[in-house]
Amino acid sequence: MTPPIRRVPKPGAGRAEIEQLAERAGWSRYRTVQASGNTPFEIIWLTRDQGATVHWIEGELTPVHYVVVTGADTEPVLDVLRAGLDLYDDASLAELFDGTRDGVRLMDALNLLGVHCSGPFDPEMFALFRWALHDPEPVVRRVALMSAANTGWEEFTPLMEYLRDHDPVVEVREDAEAILAARSRGEDS
Repeated sequence: MTPPIRRVPKPGAGRAEIEQLAERAGWSRYRTVQASGNTPFEIIWLTRDQGATVHWIEGELTPVHYVVVTGADTEPVLDVLRAGLDLYDDASLAELFDGTRDGVRLMDALNLLGVHCSGPFDPEMFALFRWALHDPEPVVRRVALMSAANTGWEEFTPLMEYLRDHDPVVEVREDAEAILAARSRGEDS
């Protein structure tokens, strides 16, 4: 079974669009989970051949709505999603970072990037995180830390250790420490 793959739709593609796509694709609605506490709203479909599941998640902790595909045969499902929804890809996410010095836009882009980067380590996407982890604004560094933690990439560990030990802002150091501690316990960050 392949690891779960997360994809983020661009603005304009929401719950109604994924529900219409699921209907057109012949996916069976398996379950709906209502948001409660730290549990986000989620709709789960089984593909027609039951080779994959598709999850629509409306993020609570990360303010991003996204799709997760799991199962043994994810590529055909990803093809359906790409054909039916306008999804961010590496290039369109990198464009969000180009030339932005606006902290709010940068934090929005980081939240999207943290959800999108669910696959193997990608040096180009890592470079975007690394750049944000050195931003002069502490709030941007904190969002970058949390978003980087979502990737699960071990390559972030030395950078997080550096921030834990050397960042001039105590909240950034504490966030880095909390993420590193959660990782050492084997928890999702």
